[in-house]
Amino acid sequence: MALELSDIQTAYQHVLVGVDESEQGQVALASAVHQALEDQAKLTIATVLELGDLSTTDVLSLSAVNKRREDLEKNLQAYKAYAIEQGVTEVETVLADGAKAGEVLAMELAPEIKADLLIVGAHSKQGMWPSLGSQAVYIARHAKISSLIARR
Repeated sequence: MALELSDIQTAYQHVLVGVDESEQGQVALASAVHQALEDQAKLTIATVLELGDLSTTDVLSLSAVNKRREDLEKNLQAYKAYAIEQGVTEVETVLADGAKAGEVLAMELAPEIKADLLIVGAHSKQGMWPSLGSQAVYIARHAKISSLIARR
């Protein structure tokens, strides 16, 4: 039985974007905003606090972890403001914890919020995800929904 073209989804309903402080994170955000506007979709902007990115001393210091969380929340609010300024009408933010950002985004957050498109940057040499390349590959291989790897 062949798939009918009329059965193929043509617009996304809920876009999930994984962001960090890197240029690639900003490219992912801009791509997600564009897609959300194009499809009049809900947008969820997510950052994953990977405790492995903190030093052992910082992980053991609750104040250091809380400071990092505050910084990430502040960034998320700035990203949300940007999306709203661009015209996206339904925007949420999520700060999640996990060992690997790709796993958290693809296997936990996307199903939980019922996203149907996941967007991340291609790679990062700074910021929270020093090896986003491997995280982007993970998402492309394992996400149960459509994924877009944004590149500048």
